[in-house]
Amino acid sequence: MLIIYNLLSLISFIAYLPWLLSKKGPENRLQYLKERLGISEYTNADIWVHAVSVGEVMAALPFLTSLKKEFPGIKIVLSTATYTGQKIAREKFPSADRTMYIPWDTWLTISKAVRTIKPKIFITIETELWPALFSTLKKNGSRIVLLNGRISPESFKGYKLIKPFMKKVLSYLDFIYMQGETDAERIVTIGADKKKAGIMGNFKFDIELDKKESVNWMDGVKGKILLAGSTHKGEEEIVLDAYEEVKKSFPDLKLILAPRHPERFNEAEEILKRRNLNFIRRTEFTVDSSQLTVNSQQADIILLDTIGELSQLFSKADVTFIGGSLLPFGGHNILEPAYWGKPSIFGPHMENFPIVKDFLMEGAAIMVKDPGGLAAAIKDLLENTEKAEHMGQKAKGIIDKNTGAVKKAVALVRSFLGNS
Repeated sequence: MLIIYNLLSLISFIAYLPWLLSKKGPENRLQYLKERLGISEYTNADIWVHAVSVGEVMAALPFLTSLKKEFPGIKIVLSTATYTGQKIAREKFPSADRTMYIPWDTWLTISKAVRTIKPKIFITIETELWPALFSTLKKNGSRIVLLNGRISPESFKGYKLIKPFMKKVLSYLDFIYMQGETDAERIVTIGADKKKAGIMGNFKFDIELDKKESVNWMDGVKGKILLAGSTHKGEEEIVLDAYEEVKKSFPDLKLILAPRHPERFNEAEEILKRRNLNFIRRTEFTVDSSQLTVNSQQADIILLDTIGELSQLFSKADVTFIGGSLLPFGGHNILEPAYWGKPSIFGPHMENFPIVKDFLMEGAAIMVKDPGGLAAAIKDLLENTEKAEHMGQKAKGIIDKNTGAVKKAVALVRSFLGNS
């Protein structure tokens, strides 16, 4: 089965290669190509952690920070697969001994990296499964661990169709730590050894945002603030409809609009222009504080066209909206606004974050069933400040009750390092 997988992966790689070579990228374009092709120069490390993109990197940060603190002498390689993930990895975890792009998953491209890095432990975050990489790592004596694992209902259905193959892939793992009981049951069902599967909770509950990190460019923004984070295509219009409706009652209300994907920043700008709304892009703010004040007073809407600031910006909001939830995209992280004690509103599509059930039961968030309910929910929280504050406190309480995943993960790594 692995021979067939490698053949198919190699064929897809050859087909993908022209696009890879022509794809626009960041300043380190040559490095990106070398590392994706597996022809870079690598160095030995004790632990190799892979977090595919921004969400996984951000989720893993508390663990990575604790890992470096617990084992200051170990060498850590951190890999991603996307430009944005790489950027955040370099900015948020500079203590990595190397940050790189993961090679394409074929024996042809991953062999050199595995032979040279030869990690004692390879850690993959949130069920990133790479068959060729796993088999090569095992041949080179590495332990393989999955942390913060989760399996969506859609992925579960797909994995069950290839259960014999999945059983083989999962057999390479020395331990699998899933976020919740349902996730653990699903991975055992598709072939994982029950003795090697456990429940760790979610890294995201162990969030530690730097309260000293600066978003002081917001100091000149006056009035109530609605933050719509991680919006997807089709949601900006819904949010803007709600914002314009609520603004009739709250003329000083400001909106921070944060599209989920950087490639949609310009698209969101065009939507704002078509509606003749008074907005400014985040990157148009100047360092000059007086200029910042002038800009922020002129603009009703701030289009967040930067990466890595959203988590801190939740601290400035009066009401937050979780994107990807009004339309069927599965939702996004509710824990960051909760960390700052902020009330959240989301739509009916939060399948990727089943924890929202706890938020609703505790009265720590509001779910609106359709776009029409969004404006009413925002207005309700702005009018009833005590209710909004109470919701935020409840949300922060849920965070406080569910911490501990990082400690479990670090303890597991300690056990494997001790046996290596």
